[in-house]
Amino acid sequence: MVRMRHINIQRGEWEMPRLKDRVALITGAGNSIGRAVALAFAREGADLVLHFEEEAQRSAVADLTREVERLGRRALSLRADITNADGAYGLVETAVTGLGRVDVLVNNAGLRPAISFVDTTAEQFDMVMAANVRSAFMATRMVLPLMFAQNYGRIVTTVSDVAYHGAPGYTLYGAAAGALLGFTRSLVHDIGPRDVTANCVAPGAIDPKALTPVAQAGVDAVRRALPSQRLGSVDDVTPAYLFLASDDARHMIGQCISPCGGAVML
Repeated sequence: MVRMRHINIQRGEWEMPRLKDRVALITGAGNSIGRAVALAFAREGADLVLHFEEEAQRSAVADLTREVERLGRRALSLRADITNADGAYGLVETAVTGLGRVDVLVNNAGLRPAISFVDTTAEQFDMVMAANVRSAFMATRMVLPLMFAQNYGRIVTTVSDVAYHGAPGYTLYGAAAGALLGFTRSLVHDIGPRDVTANCVAPGAIDPKALTPVAQAGVDAVRRALPSQRLGSVDDVTPAYLFLASDDARHMIGQCISPCGGAVML
């Protein structure tokens, strides 16, 4: 669990929460990583806009909204299709109207299917690229002018360690993750000398009890290959998001942090 920053004993004062009074927009807040990131941000003082993609996620996101409010922070939630301009614009408009601005964008929406390539259709390829890459493009495109105007912003995009080492059954997901890496590393050059950063988090395999189930044989193979001999949990990956969203990471530009238990070493 990510906790509030501790008392500085030597100075005899509280250290400020790392995201005090920031406004963070989290896409894909209905999945396990999105939920964990939202709670970590709220504990560090952020107000939140929680986006979700499917009607089936509405109840879970409503529960998450109430949890954030119990932590003393404001939270709004909205279902939207952010693969199109109208949906992305509406989401950002909700954030600005309800909370005044957007300081942090977490691009976490998307699909993570496990499909053998020989069984993959062109329609599935288009669907995954839209859900993962186009959604991040649209959200970033709508938020960036606001960040430029205030000369402040942090963009954190979820990719995957599959972008680095590949994995059987994850051709589509690997392609989307690789595209998001390239997108981020070129985006920072267009951002230029502003106090706006863009970085990625590439989580490794998460224990299937905590996230989307995968074939048990594949899980065992991944676990055996890790130096730690254990899969991660959402609590293992959320500190990377918190760091990149904070001012502690102001000199992190176009980087990718991969909390993956050693599956890939960057």
